[in-house]
Amino acid sequence: MDGSSALVYAVQHIVVSEPDSMNILIALHVLAALIWVGGMFFLLLMVRPAAGALPVGDRLPLFSKILGRFFLWVWLSVIVLVISGYAMIAMLGGMAAVPVYVDIMQGLGWIMMLMFGHIFFSPWRRMRTALNAGALADAGRALNQIRMLASVALVLGLIVVALAAGGRYGWF
Repeated sequence: MDGSSALVYAVQHIVVSEPDSMNILIALHVLAALIWVGGMFFLLLMVRPAAGALPVGDRLPLFSKILGRFFLWVWLSVIVLVISGYAMIAMLGGMAAVPVYVDIMQGLGWIMMLMFGHIFFSPWRRMRTALNAGALADAGRALNQIRMLASVALVLGLIVVALAAGGRYGWF
């Protein structure tokens, strides 16, 4: 059986109950958020200070490689977050049926996704272009912009995590 046939068979023959589906979606959603927010926390609060001792000619290419790997995971996380989030909302009866903390989480999540898109397509692109041209000062300015935007996104991400953890218990 080839891969596409196996997928068709699985979709046609494996029935997952709605509570199981919700549990799977919650797990995927939490894992995707953990990868993204935890990755920003690690980069900003552990890697950045530790790499500060490196010469700029070593530090900037290192961050370019680290961010390249991390951004792949962020893109995957964004896809999983959007799909799982809206699937859960649909299972709960739509936007009108979900509590207000879900609306806040969704809004902050979209702001974070837009910020990430900007980081990816603007300062990170400028950073890579500057590194390829040997313009370390320009690459450093672009990395600093990434740091500032990622710091804001990290705070938003931590707020979203707090909303997710406490919202259903009446915290918000």
